[in-house]
Amino acid sequence: MSDLVMPPGSGLASSSEGFAQKNRRPIRFGLATRVLILMTAFVIAAAAMIYVPAIATFRDNWLKNRLSAAYTAALVLDAAPQAMVPPELSRQLLNSVGACIIVLSKHGTKRILAASELPRKVDEVYDFREPAFLASPDAIATLTARPGRFITVLGEAPMGGESIAITMDEAPLVKAMRSYSLRLLTVTLIMSAVVANLATVAIHFMVLRPVRRLTTSIVDFGADPENASRIIIPSRGTHEIAHAEEELAIMQDSLARELNEKKHLAALGLAVAKINHDMRNMLASAQLLSDRLANVDDPLVQRLAPKLVATLDRAIRFCQATLTYGRAVDDPPKPACFSLFGLVNEVMEMVRLEAPGEIEFVNEAPADFEIVADREQMFRVLMNLIRNGVEAFESTGVEPGRPKRITVQGWLDNREAVIEVVDTGPGVPVSARAKLFIPFSSNRSGGSGLGLVIAADLVRGHGGAIVLVPGANEEGFGAKFRITLPQPAALGGQ
Repeated sequence: MSDLVMPPGSGLASSSEGFAQKNRRPIRFGLATRVLILMTAFVIAAAAMIYVPAIATFRDNWLKNRLSAAYTAALVLDAAPQAMVPPELSRQLLNSVGACIIVLSKHGTKRILAASELPRKVDEVYDFREPAFLASPDAIATLTARPGRFITVLGEAPMGGESIAITMDEAPLVKAMRSYSLRLLTVTLIMSAVVANLATVAIHFMVLRPVRRLTTSIVDFGADPENASRIIIPSRGTHEIAHAEEELAIMQDSLARELNEKKHLAALGLAVAKINHDMRNMLASAQLLSDRLANVDDPLVQRLAPKLVATLDRAIRFCQATLTYGRAVDDPPKPACFSLFGLVNEVMEMVRLEAPGEIEFVNEAPADFEIVADREQMFRVLMNLIRNGVEAFESTGVEPGRPKRITVQGWLDNREAVIEVVDTGPGVPVSARAKLFIPFSSNRSGGSGLGLVIAADLVRGHGGAIVLVPGANEEGFGAKFRITLPQPAALGGQ
């Protein structure tokens, strides 16, 4: 029995705890750090998606500003008489526009309004008279272009002209775009840092801290699962983590109870192991004395001596069976064909010796009904069930005018032997029905809570089942236990 649960301080428990501590990895890259890095990356990614159209818009606006300046310069230059514009004014106008040449197209002719040093070639031409659907590729190409490029920009012309074109060095545009990109990057980094930190603080209080509390409770409870003080106290929130805390508290409470029960079972097994040897010796001595009684000529002694011998034999086997149950090992059943009526009579006769006289025992099993099972184990099953009924009468009693009766019935149903034990007692409380077949869960004062457990184990060993049937009587009182045992095909065909 002691192999069910190792007591605290045992070698296995200590080695398991040491193994867990040895394999517990330190947390070096926590959730808070990961969340901070991820939030920063997400903000930068969002800023990157915004940056491309923003830099394209900046480039277009910059060029349109130059076209606006060229528009004003064209008005001045076009209004002046031919060749009457001073060179100094022409140079100032070109500098204000940032161009090296200004060309006005009007009435199908092109006129150079002002010019300085002409470039050898024009690398790109941008026409703003028609809207462009994809300006982003041009903006990226401008940023990554080689130095020394010249571009021509076309726009609407003043005074009814077709167009105005300026040719300029691309370097000032690239410089302005890079300066704008640097400012945008700085703002993005500051914004990402602020947002990431605020989001991390919010997630820390809303998620990480409850999760850390949850994991801490799991680790602490795992170190000492029998300590009820380490069971987590749910935060009573309405979020998912609060629900997880409630479920964890239920699980920890159930585990702590189960460990205590296993510990109790271990102590019981140890106690049974200690008394088993001496108990068997005492019963063996009593058996020798009962054998001597069999030689007495008294008729009453002759009638009771075999039953006394059989009772002592069963007591010795029960002592060994209790130890066997404590070790969670049962002998496999040895099926044989026997009369259920005779077995029930034998059980009732044994129980009647210790039961109050007002209890009526009724054997309604057919006299010719035979089943295939282990007779000794079925004797124990019926003994436990009938004794439970007797103890229910003794502890709770019945209402006045109701008879105290225990009835056993049996029949064959589709290759299954069905045995029912019915009493007219108070019945099984609703609160106790879920724990009927759990060790040490008796609801009666002084009950061990093992009778039904042993009965259920023995029935399951036969491949059968035992259940509590609701509504034992039409009046709604009493308890009815039904046992079903599979039978061989030959017997089922009777």
